[in-house]
Amino acid sequence: MTRSLPTGFVPVAAALAIWILQPFTTGALIGTALSPADDPFRTTVSVGAWITWTLVLVAIAVPRPVTLTISRLGVTGGLAAAGWAAVASAGDGETPTIVVGLIGAALSVFALHLPGMGDRFVDGVSYGDERRFLLRAPGPVVLGVLGPATALVVVGVAAGPLLLADERWLAGAVLTVVGWLAASLPLNALHRLTDRFVVFVPNGMVVHDRTALREPVLFVTREIAGLAPAHRDTAGTDITNQALGLVLELRLAAPVDLPVVTGRATTEAQAVRSLLIAPTRPGAVMRTALERGITVA
Repeated sequence: MTRSLPTGFVPVAAALAIWILQPFTTGALIGTALSPADDPFRTTVSVGAWITWTLVLVAIAVPRPVTLTISRLGVTGGLAAAGWAAVASAGDGETPTIVVGLIGAALSVFALHLPGMGDRFVDGVSYGDERRFLLRAPGPVVLGVLGPATALVVVGVAAGPLLLADERWLAGAVLTVVGWLAASLPLNALHRLTDRFVVFVPNGMVVHDRTALREPVLFVTREIAGLAPAHRDTAGTDITNQALGLVLELRLAAPVDLPVVTGRATTEAQAVRSLLIAPTRPGAVMRTALERGITVA
């Protein structure tokens, strides 16, 4: 059977195209909002915006797990800046600029979350005959933590430098140190979400999720009885952390002892006959499994 091409060229190209246009959409809106500001502040913010734009452009163009984190935080920061600029420019007869700028910023966020985008970035570090697929974030994280954590990183990184640009030296210096320290913990947590994936290798399939398994586990093809959507009443060991959406069940030919994480610093060896996983694109995972000789139901 002919194997499918690696994921991602189309969504990455779309994200790049949208981001390349940002100086003419969101950038124009921010420039309008900054026009009444003093020259030092306007110049400093403009330079910072161009540096951020370039960093995100390179991150999108070089798909890696770390650049996925950088890209998504960067476009989220762009959307926040567009929101501020829209409020600052309201009532000045700049409605077309506001609308175009907000749409451009929103499209950049949307593009970085297109189906297959996460797979493309985690697959960027694959080597040889490998294919990697990102696992979905835990449900409680998506519903209650992801938004505040992202906001804390964006605000924590940007607030201090903005005060320094406005020549509020003491407050800016203090907030820069405090903000960057405060942003480091959620930043690390957000990046860990990109270190959860399944990877198909020549002799089987590896589940790599240190939040659920203390170490990556290889399941050799002959040990795998099948891969299929999980039934509601399944007795499989659930390592999805309540991820939303379709869950797949990896059924094994015989029980296997796995190092299942049971606490922040505790692990328990459990005899597992089947394992529940939640890839972001379960259909693509099942197609790849079939291509690699794994039974799919």
